[in-house]
Amino acid sequence: MANVLSYRIGHPAKPQLALERVKALGIPCVEINLGPDEDAAAMRMLLADAGLRAATLTSPCPLADAALFDLFENYCAKAATLGCSGIFTSVHSGGMPMPQVVERLRKIGDIGQKHRVKIGMETHPDLCENGSKAATTMAAVAHPWVGINYDTANVYYYNHGVNTVAEVAKEANHVVSVHLKDTMGGYHDGNFPDFGQGVVDFAGVFKVLNSVGFSGPFTMELEGEWTTSSDPAAQEAHVRACVEHLRGLGLVP
Repeated sequence: MANVLSYRIGHPAKPQLALERVKALGIPCVEINLGPDEDAAAMRMLLADAGLRAATLTSPCPLADAALFDLFENYCAKAATLGCSGIFTSVHSGGMPMPQVVERLRKIGDIGQKHRVKIGMETHPDLCENGSKAATTMAAVAHPWVGINYDTANVYYYNHGVNTVAEVAKEANHVVSVHLKDTMGGYHDGNFPDFGQGVVDFAGVFKVLNSVGFSGPFTMELEGEWTTSSDPAAQEAHVRACVEHLRGLGLVP
C-alpha cells in the first residue's frame, strides 16, 4: 500500500499555503484546525472543492477540564464528518496522578472508538517525549483507539543523545499518525529546516513504520520564518523541496 502524504495547513480558510498550491504539489491530504463551533461539513466541502481531504484534525486536550469529554465528543464527531482517520492532540499530565491520566485517556479512547477516529498523542512531554516514555504510557492506557502521533524532530528537541529511527522503533506498534519534520538535532533547537538539510533519516523512519503495517498519514509539519512570508511562491518552494525530498527517497507517490 502506498504511503499517504499529508500537510499541516492550519485552518482551511486561512491555510499556511493556499489550497490550490497544496493540490498542485500532488499532496492529497491535509491536517487542519477548526474552532469548536465551526461546521465540519462545510469545511469538508471547501477542501473537496480544492481536490483535498482532511486526514487528521487537531484537538486540544485539557486533561483536568471538567468539559474534557464533551470537547472530545465534539472534535471526534467533526473528524468523522470530515472523513479523518484520526485526531492529533498534545497531552500533558499537568501533575495529575497517572492513574487518573490513564482513566481519562481511556474515556477519550472510547469516544474515538464510537466515532471510528484514532487519538494520536504528540511527541511532547511529559507522557510521550521519547520512545520509552511513549511505550510506557501506551502500555498503561492499553486502549486500541489511543495511540501516538510520532514527530520525527520533536524527539531530538526534547531529549539528549537520541536517534529518531531508534526512538520510533520503540513505539512503532502504537503509532497512528506521524508529523514529518527535519531538525539540526540539538536539544531545544528550534531550527527545523527543509527536509534533507538536517539529521532526520526519513527513509529509516518509514522503513520501521511500514514494517509494522503503518502507511500513514505522514503529515509534513513545516515550521520557520518562511511560513509567514507574504510571498506565496517562496512559501511553495519550501513545501516543494520537502515533498521532492520524500519522493526522491521513494517514500511517497
